[in-house]
Amino acid sequence: MPKFIFKNHRLITEKQATISIHERGFLFGDGIFETLKISDGKIFDFALHQKRIIKALKWLKLLAEISDLEKKSYHLIKKNAVRNGILRISISRGIGSKGYLPTYKSKPLIIIETLAERKLPKKIRLGISKITSTKIPFKSMNALPYILAKIEAQEQNCFDCVMLSDKGFIAETSSANIFWIKNNVVYTPHENCGIVHGCVRERILQKFKVKKVQAKISALKNADEIFLTNSSSMILSVDEFSGQALQKEFAKKIRLLSKILCL
Repeated sequence: MPKFIFKNHRLITEKQATISIHERGFLFGDGIFETLKISDGKIFDFALHQKRIIKALKWLKLLAEISDLEKKSYHLIKKNAVRNGILRISISRGIGSKGYLPTYKSKPLIIIETLAERKLPKKIRLGISKITSTKIPFKSMNALPYILAKIEAQEQNCFDCVMLSDKGFIAETSSANIFWIKNNVVYTPHENCGIVHGCVRERILQKFKVKKVQAKISALKNADEIFLTNSSSMILSVDEFSGQALQKEFAKKIRLLSKILCL
């Protein structure tokens, strides 16, 4: 059975999907993307993700028609018979000039696709990256710093790496927001540390008492527990950071409460 995607307003198979060599997302990473969790055929927190898309498009000065994104997304989920998985929405500025200055008459390219759930290792180990985080608060197609940090993680035999801000504060990992617990107090990096403003992170901040801080890497080395959040894994306990084993009790409680509160 062929797999379908939406390319702008057209529902086509993956094999039919092509882009121009002049497409600015391909040339410069000039665009954004969102990943959303599909659970039991339903999209987790679509409204919050769409709100972030609107902010990102405004920040990029990119005009795109997105009022029917949710309708198309559910149509695609049904067409591909997806029960559990990932929905990815990519929005590029489209075909335009080959210089950095965009041609504002270009038509944006919107791709909606469904992906399989990601398999996780039995143990989640975190290392430390030499690559600093970006100051872009949304998911940019220009993801080179995160790619390099992920390569570093692989070289360190880790699942992911912690990235620091340009001022040396804990920021995020290559693919997730980060929280840590010390003496029953929950901490997470402040937005001014240069982080992606994650949707799962936002929900946790709304429902739990969390201190947003600027903290050095020593805070993680002295933490009792560390957990990560993103839209594909939701809440992920870290087993080991920088060679040190960690507790996992608080994250278990949050996962349980998250189900009860429909986080």
